[in-house]
Amino acid sequence: RRVQDVMMFWSVPDETKGSIAAPGIYRFTIEGEGIYVGRYTRSSRVLKEYVRNVEKQKSRRPYRPQDPNGFRFVHVALFRAVEDGRNIHLDIVENVPVERLNERERYWIEQIPIEQRLNGRRRPR
Repeated sequence: RRVQDVMMFWSVPDETKGSIAAPGIYRFTIEGEGIYVGRYTRSSRVLKEYVRNVEKQKSRRPYRPQDPNGFRFVHVALFRAVEDGRNIHLDIVENVPVERLNERERYWIEQIPIEQRLNGRRRPR
């Protein structure tokens, strides 16, 4: 799958349970890798920043100048799925007031079996 294809896919997240236009919780389900849950206040976090990190890995650019190898586990998992042509599903889990984002993100992360969690800075297995 080309990065442009993923960008097109991510531009239309599953909004059955919530809207990308309001702050909330999102979830990536990455075939063969696991599940990642995150929070957002701006849709650009969900729609652009992850694609940018996949593109950086594809072109062998550093994560950041001061932390060149700082890609989080989810970044590497997304990159591998894109390279291998595996399915990546993005859905909006729920919309919540900004002041409850941290609490609800923790709740949804805890719902993922630990062996499937992609949250954190673990290095790829």
